[in-house]
Amino acid sequence: MTIIVQKFGGTSLTTAEKRNSAARQVEKAVKSGKKVVAVVSAMGRLGDPYATDSLLSLIDSPDSLPDQHQALLLSCGETISAAVFSSVLHQIGLKASVITGREAGIHTDRVLNASISKVNPEPILKEFASSQVVVLTGFQGMSPFGEVSTLGRGGSDATACAIAAALEAEACQLFTDVEGIMSGDPSVIYNTSIVDRISYDEACHIAYQGAKVIHPKAIEWARSNKVPLWTGALDGKSGTWITERHQNGGPIQSVTAVNHLVQVIVNSQDCDRVFTRVAQAEISIDLISIQPNEVKFTVDKSDAVKLKEILLRAGFPYTFKENVSKIALIGERMAGKPGITSSIVSLLTKHDIKIWQTADSHMTFWILTDQHSSAAAQQLLHYFFIESGAEDVSNA
Repeated sequence: MTIIVQKFGGTSLTTAEKRNSAARQVEKAVKSGKKVVAVVSAMGRLGDPYATDSLLSLIDSPDSLPDQHQALLLSCGETISAAVFSSVLHQIGLKASVITGREAGIHTDRVLNASISKVNPEPILKEFASSQVVVLTGFQGMSPFGEVSTLGRGGSDATACAIAAALEAEACQLFTDVEGIMSGDPSVIYNTSIVDRISYDEACHIAYQGAKVIHPKAIEWARSNKVPLWTGALDGKSGTWITERHQNGGPIQSVTAVNHLVQVIVNSQDCDRVFTRVAQAEISIDLISIQPNEVKFTVDKSDAVKLKEILLRAGFPYTFKENVSKIALIGERMAGKPGITSSIVSLLTKHDIKIWQTADSHMTFWILTDQHSSAAAQQLLHYFFIESGAEDVSNA
């Protein structure tokens, strides 16, 4: 049995026309001899009647609702979506069954904002005995106590990749309202392009560094089980394949950015106590730089007030630089490539763009700059490394 998993995002199911287009993608796979698991999200976004955020808005105070009841409410959107999409498949002559995440054996670690811990493939395999297509509710699972559970943001992507891994599927396709993974943010960079093929590691780095095309947990499921992963537009004409390591293209595949950050500089030789206090407050930090008499890191703007109180109570002298942006240049081929750092510094310095901090790994180079300079910096870096295809990085 050859199985393919196809996930359809909420914006791909909002109208009858879009649902018909999604059904044609399923039909195409079935006609090619494959069994299909069609994972569906709740239809639409906030304001649409069955979107997850719309369902959540029906209650005045979510915190007052027990987790089990809140999960039941939030899971309704995918259940409605699955039943509606199944009817479309039946109308075009496909034998389809519907199964919820709980029925499908998707085990999670908790009730709300859960992560998938394991998947039992047997329930879906049994459905294939009488069905060409199994329509599966994304975003749902079963808690350790057997209750309905819901995943965090991007949960349907994780559902699709986890199911594809458990079924040893030929591939997992994520159909969305975007054309694939882009070389940069189209709202900031003029001449972005679709990245045709990228490695799991590169895609994970891009997802963690601000791009929101695929949830990183989904990519990790595909990577750990070597499931070829594709994401792209509903018409299937453009998209990105995510597979094993490859050597195509220049040293940089994508330029991304995270805004609304604060750089924190703490003057202290006791960095262990600094990090302990921050961890106890459950504040996430990034871009960490440790020196003998100070430590630098970044936090989200929303955590700045809380962090100030912690540092004041602990007696740590500190400096905050607000409204900074973390730009990431991502690409496997930058590993061991001489001159990357000098090219970046020369390019930005030449255009009077301040660099407040840098860091790097084997496939990512981070630059911290003022937020008002971020768009210009992204445009410059994208043009030099991606549009012009520069290889001689020493001549930036």
